Amino acid sequence: MKAIQQVKTFFQRLKSSNITDNLLPYQEQFNQILAQTNQLSLQSDAELQALALSLKSKAKLAPSVDTYLVDLYALVIQAFIRTLSITPYAVQILAAIALSQRTVIEMQTGEGKTLVAVFPACLQAMSGKGVHVLTFNDYLARRDAMWTLPVYTFLGLSVGYIEEEHTLEEKRRAYHCEVTYTTAKQVGFDYLRSCMAYTLDEIVIRELHCAIVDEADALLIDEARNPLVLAANLEVAAIDLTQVARFVTHLQEQRDYLTDEYARNVYLTEWGSTQAEHYFRLQNLYDSEQHPLLTAINLALQAKALLHRDIDYIIEGDQIKLIDECTGRVVEDRKWPNGLQSAVEAKEGLPIQSEGRILNSISLQHLMACYEKVSGMTGTARQAAEEFAKTYGLGVTVIPTHKPYQRKDHPDRVYTHKTAKLQAILQEVDTIHRRGRPILIGTLTVRESEELQAHLQQHGITCTVLNARHHEREAAIIEKAGMLSAVTIATNMAGRGTDIRLGGKEAIDRERIIALGGLHIIGTNRHESNRIDKQLKGRAGRQGDPGSTQFIISMEDDLMVKYNLKSLLPARYQQIRQEQALENTTVSKSIDQAQRIIEGQLHEMRQTLYRYSSFIETHRKIFLTQRQYVLFSNDNNLSPLQQGYILYQYDRLWSEYLTDIASIREGIFWERMAGREPLTEFYKKSDVLFQDLLSLLETTLTQMHTLPDEDLKIKRPSATWTYIVSDNPFERPLAGFLRRLAMLKF
Repeated sequence: MKAIQQVKTFFQRLKSSNITDNLLPYQEQFNQILAQTNQLSLQSDAELQALALSLKSKAKLAPSVDTYLVDLYALVIQAFIRTLSITPYAVQILAAIALSQRTVIEMQTGEGKTLVAVFPACLQAMSGKGVHVLTFNDYLARRDAMWTLPVYTFLGLSVGYIEEEHTLEEKRRAYHCEVTYTTAKQVGFDYLRSCMAYTLDEIVIRELHCAIVDEADALLIDEARNPLVLAANLEVAAIDLTQVARFVTHLQEQRDYLTDEYARNVYLTEWGSTQAEHYFRLQNLYDSEQHPLLTAINLALQAKALLHRDIDYIIEGDQIKLIDECTGRVVEDRKWPNGLQSAVEAKEGLPIQSEGRILNSISLQHLMACYEKVSGMTGTARQAAEEFAKTYGLGVTVIPTHKPYQRKDHPDRVYTHKTAKLQAILQEVDTIHRRGRPILIGTLTVRESEELQAHLQQHGITCTVLNARHHEREAAIIEKAGMLSAVTIATNMAGRGTDIRLGGKEAIDRERIIALGGLHIIGTNRHESNRIDKQLKGRAGRQGDPGSTQFIISMEDDLMVKYNLKSLLPARYQQIRQEQALENTTVSKSIDQAQRIIEGQLHEMRQTLYRYSSFIETHRKIFLTQRQYVLFSNDNNLSPLQQGYILYQYDRLWSEYLTDIASIREGIFWERMAGREPLTEFYKKSDVLFQDLLSLLETTLTQMHTLPDEDLKIKRPSATWTYIVSDNPFERPLAGFLRRLAMLKF
């Protein structure tokens, strides 16, 4: 009951003062901006540019650039009018004023978030300290930077963007622009590299001053649990993982291994253990000296039974590419931790690419805390308001739409099984397609999107697929998705950062499509977070256009099975099987309720992870401050050889600390069995570990002065690489929680 009350309390707090739709506090500045804009309209381009240069000089000396918000925003409006022939709407200007505060603005799809971000970006850039506009992916960073370039140039501001394949010199130039468009993970990786620089030339990034975060809930909430990692020194596995994968291939479920009720864990049966001992010629698989082999077998079983190609990952060349469940995109550089990545590589017969030794790591939550100023924008902020406030100190401001909202969201149609759902989807597509309306179908996985394409083609309906295999064609596919009779199937890739225009880029047949009812969205699955469902719905009905949405789901869908949501339904619906949709509204309400509970529990999980990582982050900052002092020191008592040796010792010892802290985390929850609070014990143990680290560092550096120059020469890693550690998909307690909830008839 305590857990249930925590969830209730969480959602009650969402209705608190963290959320506002009151824009009256900004009205006076808004009126001043409009009056100033009218005055500036009489001046020449050269006069406006001279004024911008003057403001820039003053802002660099001012305690706060906010003093010049009215003057600067009026200039930005004129810059949009004169370079892009765009006159910002009133709600966009109000949103820009709100965005200059520590807040996340909620703006619906197509309302111009990219335009709005330019205002505070220009304002903060006047300080000369640099602004990062953090986008959802590299494509959006490049697109947004190039589209807004004329405005920044007109105002005398430099703008750059960063893509993953850019060289260090290209990145350095972009970071030293006054406005930089990039992704948060790119900033994080470059920050980690700069924190481990051995010379000033190796530092590519400036101090983190201001961040304006696009799709803020995706970055600051959904991605926050995945640490960014800098690694090096490839390590060869002591176990032949290919041999282990070959053994596991022949194992049969029920006989040799079992999965738990929710298919989130897998383990050998007694018969399976006997088979392993025979195959590897062992006396006892569970002897302590066989622990590495037992671990490898368990990981291979997870790779075989719990991770599926074209659902959890795809293969490109000889590499495993993980698919983000929230976005449907391939996430470059993401890996499963603790040997699971290597197990999947072995399963697929690919070269084993070790995860290596972690040199440094930071969570996105703590990366954002490094910025002096943070604000954000998204189409779905309200549901995450409590977390924005608690973790980042950000409020939520809801911005009204420029034109009246016309999209119609139909109630979910819920079927008892997948076959009935598929027939309903085919019928829905056929009916809407015959009228000529464009259709966007949102699917959960790559496999589902391609299977649905095959079914539609068998029914004579031509369609285009956008999934992780076709990410390079994303812009072209989205550009045509709003055209007459277009049918587009997409994973969550089409859920964020995209704007589907009726009639396509050239607005061909736009008025006819509007008359037909606009874009129709079909969702084939509910997600763990209702925010993701709303992002899909938000592709339709942009800027007052008509549109409609319809989720067609079944009780056999992944979300329903994973969390045993059927058990939350009234008893008479738990065993029924029929071809028609379930009519009772109780079904949809039960699914909504379960989704809210899942969101609340995921929130609590992120907060727990944050409490653990915050203590480590405190240690990292202390250690980094000492290291940076050495790097930037002009002590003529240290030779370059000695300085390099000291920096290397900091890096070596910090890497060992991260390895040891991971071991503590692995077993910390056993403390509860002894009646102790795991978090408190973690604080105690990690603090002791850190004090030992400082003592060892002092001893090492003291001994340095007795070493000959030859021993001071260090060998740095010949190469480093980055990846994002996906949160462990096999340790989520939600299914058990929901099962207990159903038993309580909540």
